[in-house]
Amino acid sequence: MSKKPTEKELVEGLTPWNAHADELASVSPTELGIEASESDYKMALKRIEALFDAEPNTPEGDELEKLISFVEAYENKHHPI
Repeated sequence: MSKKPTEKELVEGLTPWNAHADELASVSPTELGIEASESDYKMALKRIEALFDAEPNTPEGDELEKLISFVEAYENKHHPI
């Protein structure tokens, strides 16, 4: 039977950047009760341009997907067709 690790052993080497390496926790502005501004929208569009050719399932591809979702939601709310 193996020895159960101590709490100190379990947290050794953890930092805020690797503690949740499987998926960093993120909170959307909506969850915080913050309304997205027109400048947030424009910045997202510029970042989408920079990430446009990002490969799926990469950090850049994941960021691109989130930004596209943000832009779609913003446009649906502020510029409905």
